[in-house]
Amino acid sequence: MLRVGICDDDTAMLEILDAEVKRWAKEKQEICSVALFTTAEAFLFAWDEKKDMDVLLLDIEMPGTDGMELARNLRQKGEHIGIIFVTGNPDYALEGYDLEAVSYVVKPVKKERLYSALDRAREKAGCREVLLLTVAAGEVERVYVSEICYLESNGHETILRKRGGTNLSCKISLQQMEQMLEGKKEVFFKPHRSYLIHMSCVERITKKDVRMEGGELIPVARGKWEALNRAYMECFRKNDSWEQ
Repeated sequence: MLRVGICDDDTAMLEILDAEVKRWAKEKQEICSVALFTTAEAFLFAWDEKKDMDVLLLDIEMPGTDGMELARNLRQKGEHIGIIFVTGNPDYALEGYDLEAVSYVVKPVKKERLYSALDRAREKAGCREVLLLTVAAGEVERVYVSEICYLESNGHETILRKRGGTNLSCKISLQQMEQMLEGKKEVFFKPHRSYLIHMSCVERITKKDVRMEGGELIPVARGKWEALNRAYMECFRKNDSWEQ
């Protein structure tokens, strides 16, 4: 299922986009859910609760927090939701792409342009590997593998540190997490028995520790430094640009 959010202060435009997204889904035989928001604040409240949307169709010029500010907020937190800007002002296009927008659709919206943007957003979402993890109170949360910065053992549980700095306490062991990540295209390494790190988040390696995005220092166990260096250099050669 593709989960789509639409954020626009114009309720008439919300209805138009809602209908077009549903027509696109029917045409593409895609199971799709749509959530509507009239303010950036309303979207953020819903997002912080569940983070269960894959794509956001986002107006730029809105009262209060505008679309650019909302997108910037999401990227600074390390959120990788696919953003399609939908706006009447084409002057924002360059800034929009700087925020890793999937596409930029100018109002009045043309069906072909919107459908093409949704196709790309669906393809991008489908390429991202997902883990379904049990967290507090037995709830299940979906986490994109590319969002993981590192994992830390906490007894029979695991603390998952996301890019952007948020933590998630998972009700499974680090060993189980390691097994779940085995075979994924994202590259992880275990520099210490209590840690599993995402190699794309490494900023510096010394013989004593690894500095990750955000400045956290992960210890390197004795005898692990050379293997860590080799693994990092090999991954770096294979990945000219890490998936963001």
